[in-house]
Amino acid sequence: MSRWGVCMLAWAALAMGVQAQERELTPELRDMIEQRIANVAEQLGDDSDADLSELADQLTDRLYNPINLNRTNAQELGSLYLLSDIEINAILQHVQRFGKFISIYELQTVDGLDAATLELLRPFVTVSGEGGSNTPLKIMLTKGKHEVLFRTQINIEQRRGFLGRDPFNSPYRYANGSPLPDVGDPFVMDSLRRNNKVYLGSPWKVYARYRYQYRRDLDFGITAEKDEGEEFFKGTQKKGFDFYSAHLFLRNVGPFKAVALGDYQAQFGQGLTFSSGLSFARKSAYSINIERNAQGLMPYASVNENQFLRGAAATMGLGKRFEGTAFISRKKHDANLRSEADTSFSGSDADLVTFSSFQEDGYHRTYSELDKKNALEEFVYGGHLRYRGTRLQVGATAARVDFGHALAKSSTVPYNQFEFQGQSNTTYGMDWKLPYRNLIWFGEVARSADGGSAGVTGLLAALDKRLSMALLYRNLQRNFHGLYSGAFTEGSNPWNEHGLYTGIEIKPNRKWVFNAYFDQFTFPWLRYQTNAPSTGSEVLGQLTWTPSRGVQLYVKARHQAKPRNTSEALPGVPPLVGTRQDNLRFNASYRVSRGITLRSRVEHVWFQRGNTPVQNGFILYQDVIHRPMMGRLQFTGRVMLFTTDSYDARLYAFESDVPGVFGLPPIYGRGMRWYAMVRWSVARKVDLWARYGSTLFTDREVINSGLQEIAGSRKSDLKLELRLKF
Repeated sequence: MSRWGVCMLAWAALAMGVQAQERELTPELRDMIEQRIANVAEQLGDDSDADLSELADQLTDRLYNPINLNRTNAQELGSLYLLSDIEINAILQHVQRFGKFISIYELQTVDGLDAATLELLRPFVTVSGEGGSNTPLKIMLTKGKHEVLFRTQINIEQRRGFLGRDPFNSPYRYANGSPLPDVGDPFVMDSLRRNNKVYLGSPWKVYARYRYQYRRDLDFGITAEKDEGEEFFKGTQKKGFDFYSAHLFLRNVGPFKAVALGDYQAQFGQGLTFSSGLSFARKSAYSINIERNAQGLMPYASVNENQFLRGAAATMGLGKRFEGTAFISRKKHDANLRSEADTSFSGSDADLVTFSSFQEDGYHRTYSELDKKNALEEFVYGGHLRYRGTRLQVGATAARVDFGHALAKSSTVPYNQFEFQGQSNTTYGMDWKLPYRNLIWFGEVARSADGGSAGVTGLLAALDKRLSMALLYRNLQRNFHGLYSGAFTEGSNPWNEHGLYTGIEIKPNRKWVFNAYFDQFTFPWLRYQTNAPSTGSEVLGQLTWTPSRGVQLYVKARHQAKPRNTSEALPGVPPLVGTRQDNLRFNASYRVSRGITLRSRVEHVWFQRGNTPVQNGFILYQDVIHRPMMGRLQFTGRVMLFTTDSYDARLYAFESDVPGVFGLPPIYGRGMRWYAMVRWSVARKVDLWARYGSTLFTDREVINSGLQEIAGSRKSDLKLELRLKF
């Protein structure tokens, strides 16, 4: 049968079962995006404070500006985080073998794409002619879409740092019963502020953003944020918000494929040589998604005050096969500065200013925190050259980072011996990707200025329509210094690690999927809480059953084993003892009607260090999501019960939140947590969100410590957000 015939039959079959969707954020698509972000958040683990709004913006942007399957590449398809590299390769090979797609429904004829994947992919892609002409600037400036976002939030129970600033007039008492100072006395309050005993500003957190987009060709905007405790248009913050970010990003302008001005991101290869922003190439239940399809240059519109570049960058086509990227960035960075005596010049004492660490939380609530604000100047520049052949892709990257002061970590900490020290660092490397039939070989090697080297290489194989496999080997020397690196690793940094990862995915039919991986790793040098070289392993398995559209159940088990310092108080260097952690999870999501979805989860963790007693953790929660196709109100809620023996036995559970905010808090202690969120569509392009969440502990009367201390057993927060589109 001809391709036309196959396409028409596929179209007819889908038309009978599924009505064509408009490109709008339906409840189903919102659920899907949220679940994908939840999976990425769980990969981040202890980095759960990371800002994931970039990923949400990417997926939403692709919904309104779908990918043209006839003019795409692996990097663009990879930006969806919906496809494995094997599935991406299958789509691209289909175009090479049979020519352009006639219809989006021709995807059903692509080997390796199952019905569930097609259902996820369909809203984010389209099929059209070659096009290729640059859009006139006048059209980009007049036919685009504006978005204005305003958000505010507050912690309801008063923290110790907000004495005299409680907007709800609830009295605060120290947990130890000591009397409060006379906060009405201005001299007392000034003394408390000068001695960092209270926060300078109000407990309200405020966020505002304006953004204009024309498809993906033009993107510019301004983002501003004030954290809780920071002053606002007075005192130390007379310019208003504590953090401002602005960007202008263009694609396909004359000979330039991309131009970035202001704040932006730059990611190349597997991220080993240079990659700003978050790295999503980590171990997860998507066991064969291990390759990074780096996006090159991207606009930055988030509020993380450190994980971005500020300056200018451009990517230019150099003939049919080559493209080159150059980038430069200069910005201030929060850091802990210190002065030391320097007698290296003429025998006379002088002040030598160094910094011991970066300050990455972005808080400027006290004079002590303000002393660290913008204390360090950072200058970054580099370039990337890429060759795109019919199959083979090869790239070369070089980047240099210069600081205004030298980094000098404590020499008394043994694991710092091979850490980066100094005022500048250069990295350079080469990456490659070679697809051949049902195989993909990829990798990257890099070297830093002091001679340390690192390398990752992987192989993806579609052994059968039902069976795929992934292998990844990494060898990251302990003296490799990649200050802007983000490769596939077990540890939080891409150095001091060797490892071999094996992943497998089995799809016996459209209803069942089994994913598993085994990762064995070695740390050649000491690490935090591990005072000797060590070896560990991790194994995960997940079985997913999707009996019908709207119903999905999975069981996931994970086992981790790696040495850590003993918790016993022993003289001398603490010896290593084995630790093991086992997680078992059951998760169910089922749509009970067109607008109502229920989600349930039960998870248990067992943690043991050495011969100490096993520590247990347990959570049970129920979600209710009401997102009707018609109507102005949507509701999302959760009730959770939890109990853990310690922080080591903590668990993580992704929470639904207002747009641009993503929560994956560590759950430990004993108690109950619940939240409720309402979205009200005030008008066609005006939406209002309100979210209230509360945690009630049954094992404590004081929550947190220091200026964040709450005298009581309850912790609550309120968020309000307004979004306008025109």
